[in-house]
Parts: sequence; structure tokens; C-alpha cells
Amino acid sequence: MKLNIKDFLRILVDLVLGLLIFYAVFQTASFLANNYLYNFPEVRNYVWMMRRNFGTDSFKIPIILLATGLFIAWTIVRIRKYMEQKQMEQIISELHYIAKGNFHHKISIRPNGSLGNVVDSIHALVQSTLDAMEEERRLEQSKDELVTNVSHDLRTPLTSIIGYLGLIEQKKYRDEEQVKQYTHIAYEKAKQMNVLVNDLFEYTKMRNRGAHVNKVKFDLVELVEQVAVGFRVAAHEVDLVMRVETPDHKIEMVGDTDKLVRVLENLISNALKYGRDGTEIVIRLFLHEQGVVISVANNGRQIPAEALPNLFDRFYRVEGSRSQETGGSGLGLAIAKSIIDLHQGSMIADSNKEWTTFTVWLPIKITHSS
Repeated sequence: MKLNIKDFLRILVDLVLGLLIFYAVFQTASFLANNYLYNFPEVRNYVWMMRRNFGTDSFKIPIILLATGLFIAWTIVRIRKYMEQKQMEQIISELHYIAKGNFHHKISIRPNGSLGNVVDSIHALVQSTLDAMEEERRLEQSKDELVTNVSHDLRTPLTSIIGYLGLIEQKKYRDEEQVKQYTHIAYEKAKQMNVLVNDLFEYTKMRNRGAHVNKVKFDLVELVEQVAVGFRVAAHEVDLVMRVETPDHKIEMVGDTDKLVRVLENLISNALKYGRDGTEIVIRLFLHEQGVVISVANNGRQIPAEALPNLFDRFYRVEGSRSQETGGSGLGLAIAKSIIDLHQGSMIADSNKEWTTFTVWLPIKITHSS
């Protein structure tokens, strides 16, 4: 912090004032000593001792020492107060600069003591404001993307429905068989829209802060095996072998069974859809680090490494052609991730040339109400 001429003048005035105080203290002490204290025998003896040792007949030495000490202490206090005042002025000046919208600016000084704590608090407050602004911007962008994606995914089947029903309405068909073909296509497109709307409703419900977990105690081993059994026929139809590896003993935990079934169904369904060029699906369940791990793996086509971080984003699809082929709303993994988050767990995806694996970790017991 640089000092200008004005600052030096203020310090000089303070020093002159200090010297005046020093002189006043010195004169007052000398007057009191010579006119009052000298009347006491003890003091008189002390004076004679001072005269013999230092060649003086007054209390000038102790008075000088006392006055000098007071002057030094007063000067230190004044300089410290002056420096704190200058630091405060600079902090206020930089605060005004930040308040004008320069939120990335950092106050250039960090004083010691409580004033330094104030600076740290200001930096923390500004950073939290920046984080809140960024979160608001991200949410706004997310809402815009949501509307765009929903509009796009609804418009495609809706256009087909209107088109084929329009052909029937205008009697632009050859025979009754073609009418059935048109109505079947419109029906399938309507079901596709229904899946999207239901998934969108489920996703927004999961992401809502009011979403909660209906806690019940259950055996996770039994739950996983029951869900897997429901997909064995579907796996056989696409020539995939499904293996389920679970412990021989029960794993009792607390959670929302309906929501966890939704997660398992989504992961196994994805493995069936995107692992058709493989030979098997492996579902594993085991205890790990005060929790339980569920993994669903298939040895089908590898997911590109650049796509892995985005798999749990809503409406994200690795390949547009595959989504058209397999159907789906693009919300399944986002819903599954939200459900796992509600259960205070985690979900990750990994893919290499041999296996594509989705791994879920869940605590045995949820520590607080969600």
C-alpha cells in the first residue's frame, strides 16, 4: 500500500502532536516532583542518590524514561490505527469497484486480525454470489434446452401421427389393409409419445426438491433376482445369455423399492438394447465399503470414451440412429441417476472393448430423510 504526500503530512502532524504531549508530560511530571514529591523523606533520599550517581538534582531521568515510553506507545498505536484506516479505505474503494459488476476482482490486500477475516468473508460472499449466478444461468439454459428437446422429440412422432391420420381422413389409401397399416403406425407413434411424456414427468418429479424416498426394509438380493427374471425371455429372444451373481445370504437394506426397481429395469433394458451384438449380460451384487454394489454389464459394442461423461444427461443419446432403432426418450439414465442420488448413492459408467458396465453403489441405510 503506497503512501502519498498527504499521508506523510498526516504522519508528521501526528509525530509533532506526540512530541507536544511528550513535552507536556515531562513538564507536568517535573513540576509535581519538584513541588510535592520532594517533601517526602524517602523521595528526598532517592533524589540524593540520583544526584550522586547521575549528577542531577531532579527526577528528570525517570520522568524522561516514562515520557519516552508513553510517546513510543502512543506513536505505535497512532501508526497502527492510521494503517488500519488506510487499509479500510482501500477495502471500501475496492468493494465499490466490485459492486459495479466486477465480481471476479479480488481485494488486493489481506490485513492481519479481524480486518483480514472481513476480507476473507467478502471474498467468500462474492464467490457464493458468482456461484449462484452461474447456477441460475445454467438452470435457465437447462430449461431452454429442455423445452427445445421436448418439442423436438414430440414433434417427430406427432408429425407422423397427423400425416397418417390425414391420409386416412382424406381417403388417400388403396384398401382396408393400408388403412390398418396407417393406423398401426400412428398407434406406435402415439405410444412413443406416451413413453416420452411419462419419462419426462418422472424425471421432473425426481429432480424436484420435494421428491422423497418411501423408506422400507427389504432384501436386495431377492429384489435384483426378481427383476432379472423378468428379462430372461427378452434376453433369450435376442440370443443373449443373462447371468446373475448374487450372495447366498440376504442383504437387508432400507430404500424405495419401486424407484430402485425402475433403476434396475432401466439398466438391464439398456443392456438388452445396446448389447445385442454381444453374447451375454452379467448382473452382479455384492457388499462393498459399508454399502452394496450393483453392476450391469454387457459385452456388446463399446461406448466411445467422449460419450461416457454425458450418459446421465437428459435426452443424451450416444448415436441418433440407434435411438431411432431402439426407441426410448433419452431420459432413462437421467431418471436412474436421480433416483440413486435420492438414495445418497452413486452411479458410474465404464466401457472398453470387452465390457460396458454400469455400476451403482448404495448405502445400506439412508442417513437422513430425503
